[in-house]
Amino acid sequence: MQIRNTMSKLSEKIVQETAQAFLYHRYRKKAKRGKIFSKLEARTRKKYGGKRADGLLAFHHYLLGPYTVSMEAKSFKTLSAMKPKRDDGLLILNSFKIGLYCCILSGMFFAVYRLDDGFLQILLPVNTLFCTALIYGFFTIGSYRHKTVNVIRQLAQYPANERWLAFSKDSLKALSRSQLKKLDKICKYKGIGIIVVSQKGKAEIYRKAGMRWKWFGDFITYYSNEKRIRRAISS
Repeated sequence: MQIRNTMSKLSEKIVQETAQAFLYHRYRKKAKRGKIFSKLEARTRKKYGGKRADGLLAFHHYLLGPYTVSMEAKSFKTLSAMKPKRDDGLLILNSFKIGLYCCILSGMFFAVYRLDDGFLQILLPVNTLFCTALIYGFFTIGSYRHKTVNVIRQLAQYPANERWLAFSKDSLKALSRSQLKKLDKICKYKGIGIIVVSQKGKAEIYRKAGMRWKWFGDFITYYSNEKRIRRAISS
C-alpha cells in the first residue's frame, strides 16, 4: 500500500479509538457467541510492570480458547517513537550469536577437545568466533535485525496472542522510504500487525499480525482486570 499525504494530521486519541473499533469488528465474528471484551487504556498487573496498553480485546475463540489482542497507537506527535534506530547492544549480541553458530558448525568449537596444544585449543575457536562476528557485523550493520523501535518496545509490554500497532496515515507519510521499509520488516520479523488510520472511522490493515501462543494458561492473566475480563467473555 502506498502512503499519500492526503489529509490533515490526526490526534493520537482518534487513532486509538478508530483502531480499537476496527479491531473489535474484526474479531467479534471469531468470538464465541459474539462475546468480546474491549477496553481502551488497559493496564497489566503491577508484577508485570503495571503498563497501560492503548487497547485490549479478549474473547473465547471457537477453536483456540481464551484469546487476547493488544494495541498501541501513535500519531504524528509521537513520530520519533516510530523511527527505527540502531541498537549497538543488539548488533553485538546478534553478531556474537552468528559467530558462535559458525564456530560450532565449522567444527572449531570441538578443537577444544581434540587438540593437545592448550594454546591452540583456545585460540582457534575464539578466533573463528570473533572473526566471524566482526565480518557479519560489518556487512550487516544497517540491517533491520540490529534496530529497535520505541513503539515496538512499548507494545512488548502488553502480552497477547496478537499485537497491533496503529499509526495515523500522516505519520507514516512523514517517515522516509527507508524508515518505513525497515519498520515494516521489523514488524514482520516480530509478528506485529500494522493498522493505518486515514480519518475518523476509517482504518485499513497494512500488515497482518501473527499469532503467538502461551504454553500454559493464557495471556489474560497478565492484566489487572482479569476477573472482569473472564466474566465478560464467559459463555
